Amino acid sequence: MTRLARSTGPFGIAALLALAASAAGGGAPATAPRARTAPDPPRTARDADRLLPVARSAEQLAGGSRLAKGKFLVASRALRDPNFYETVILLVDYDRRGALGVVVNRPSAVPLGEALPEVKELRRRKDVVYLGGPVGRDRMLLLVRTQNAPPESLRIFDRVYASGSLDALRDGLSRGEGVRAFAGYAGWGPGQLDAEVARGDWLIGPADAKALFEAAPGSIWRDLIERFTGDWASRPGPRLAVR
Repeated sequence: MTRLARSTGPFGIAALLALAASAAGGGAPATAPRARTAPDPPRTARDADRLLPVARSAEQLAGGSRLAKGKFLVASRALRDPNFYETVILLVDYDRRGALGVVVNRPSAVPLGEALPEVKELRRRKDVVYLGGPVGRDRMLLLVRTQNAPPESLRIFDRVYASGSLDALRDGLSRGEGVRAFAGYAGWGPGQLDAEVARGDWLIGPADAKALFEAAPGSIWRDLIERFTGDWASRPGPRLAVR
């Protein structure tokens, strides 16, 4: 998998990605790649109507989207694994050896300033740490939205970069364009995510910086599942009073 430059800060993103690559290549620890913790419920006719086979629906509903770095994975209504129930994942790496991503809609109650007290720029901010996934929660991944690439970073899509560097964090804070910090990640071995997509567990679509940095976390999954399945078309509209 693609690796970032060695971090100068405490996040250790290079080690995080190396762990994911090791998991994809065999000899993975018990927590990576993930295993299901809940049985799949039976599909309903309603789900079948809404969720076309994803290989086809992703192309039709998301403009030809395929699995790739910089895509959103949107959990289908049928996915009941508590680790990923009603989640949206940003893929930060995907190739034949596996995939790695972070859950973008599960904020914790931990202020980022408390997690990183040495970063004085965080002291008056309300940023929190997000729960990026069930693997490697002792490590942190940054996403920074900025016009120019921050130090020691990797472009994920548009003006969004991933990093594990405190310098990148400070750079993003100084520019004021958006920062997210994730504890942990989600990892898949070779072909594992492809199989889940083919089974209908995930919808694929282009990542959206506004959804990532500006939308309320509680609304991201609902908005994207409606966008990718066309449910907005069947949502009840306002009722007109009859006199």
